[in-house]
Amino acid sequence: MNDFESVKNLIIQLVKEKTGSFDGNSLEADYKLDWEAELSERLGNAFYNMSRAASAKENADDVMLKVALMNSRVDFMDLANFFRDIYDDLDALVKKPFWPEIPKGFDYEKVSD
Repeated sequence: MNDFESVKNLIIQLVKEKTGSFDGNSLEADYKLDWEAELSERLGNAFYNMSRAASAKENADDVMLKVALMNSRVDFMDLANFFRDIYDDLDALVKKPFWPEIPKGFDYEKVSD
């Protein structure tokens, strides 16, 4: 799996299977969004502001540099929150009591896909 829409769809399927229904409003991540587009937009914002920081550094404009860094900081926190929401939903899914126990000595790497 190498795209966020597939990740989103798998989470939706698992929540449906394991809980009997899917209510995206009760979860942390926004399942109405196109996650690929959302990630691309958020990364674009971060790269834009870091480009502004690089330009300000080159022009020795410390005021613009500080503002660009402050904006970049917000952009990267926004990216962290995007991933944190996905993490929180996966964490809630894993903590449900209906999972089998993981056998002692289970080797994740030796299990074939």
